[in-house]
Amino acid sequence: MMNLLGSAVSSSKRSSVLRVVAVATATSGVVYSTDTGTRISVAIPESIQESKSLPWQFSQSLIHRTEQSLFGNLAAFSARVSPKPEAAASNDEKRAPVEDSDSVKPPSGGFLGRDTIANAAARIGPAVVNLSVPQGFHGITTGKSIGSGTIIDADGTILTCAHVVVDFQSIRQSSKGRVDVTLQDGRTFEGVVLNADLQSDIALVKINSKTPLPTAKLGFSSKLRPGDWVIAVGCPLSLQNTITAGIVSCVDRKSSDLGLRGTGREYLQTDCAINAGNSGGPLVNLDGEVIGVNIMKVLAADGLGFSVPIDSVSKIIEHFKKSGRVIRPWIGLKMIELNKMIIAQLKERYPMFPDVEKGILVPTVIPGSPADRAGFKPGDVVVRFDGKPVDTIKELIEIMDDRVGQRIRVVVERSSKETVTLEVIPEEANPDM
Repeated sequence: MMNLLGSAVSSSKRSSVLRVVAVATATSGVVYSTDTGTRISVAIPESIQESKSLPWQFSQSLIHRTEQSLFGNLAAFSARVSPKPEAAASNDEKRAPVEDSDSVKPPSGGFLGRDTIANAAARIGPAVVNLSVPQGFHGITTGKSIGSGTIIDADGTILTCAHVVVDFQSIRQSSKGRVDVTLQDGRTFEGVVLNADLQSDIALVKINSKTPLPTAKLGFSSKLRPGDWVIAVGCPLSLQNTITAGIVSCVDRKSSDLGLRGTGREYLQTDCAINAGNSGGPLVNLDGEVIGVNIMKVLAADGLGFSVPIDSVSKIIEHFKKSGRVIRPWIGLKMIELNKMIIAQLKERYPMFPDVEKGILVPTVIPGSPADRAGFKPGDVVVRFDGKPVDTIKELIEIMDDRVGQRIRVVVERSSKETVTLEVIPEEANPDM
């Protein structure tokens, strides 16, 4: 191969020959030479025979290569010689959530292309806003709370974090203050806080505009997997429309893992750079859809940022529209999700442990709670809730929804193969719990 390479370099068409040899090397092809002159032909391996109708289109495994070779970066070279044909465009192109983004095309083929992140950023960018809230004491302005938000409705509804726009110690007084909103295109508005939920740290701000507003589309966080590519968009330190990229590190990081008290919550964990001012900004998938609201980071570490999953946010928004606040039923149980390994270990330690394959263990019943009055006992395993089988705490909470004061039938398994049906009436949870 090296002799043939030397012959190619000595020809008068050195640059073009090197390019073909680079492709041949990248695709494990074969280079031939004749006595009458330098002649290059490439034997295409079977692994990419299916793309023979699209000359120079590399397979996914080759495009993911980023190491330097004798001929430079193969990934960069393939991007130059492999323009994506119009016919191969994905149907997801129709999902653009932001106006004037028809020219932005998502990646096809399921791999990360040269323009994938830029395209996602272009889709979401115009709908991301900078929020500024004056802070003061007895009428004296002492500073500003800076954050980000996303326009999610053409009527001017902006999704953001509660801690950006309200005072956690005096939510009612702060809600009457103004929120200065700046769009990417330079337009400024004065907004008002519509709703805020301190427990989830989610809020809605409203602006009024006589001209059209760009909007973002909400995706589905339930479709995320650890390792999925995402981007964080916001205004850290008031730097408008800053884009950072990373992956989803965890899709269900428990609030208890972070030392947060109160009702159990789950967050998306990402290694996207999130800094002061990013709070309230969107976490976005490669289709340019909002799949989370950036809420916090770990100060003592890099690459540990957290977002509220958009599926949870959507339910909070439904509560806002229905009741003006989030209603959370409470029954007074501490619960542990069971799996086969935990059940096997418990049966080893406690031979009388209920004979179940899944369910939710109740280690503690809070005295005086609705569950205590209903007859729950420590050691019960909840297997059905309101007639539906339950395996996770999340499923149980979703079934309760906002059913405060409504009777719910619960089936539990107890030791000695005893099955008991109980009736519990949830109360509204104390917001400070």
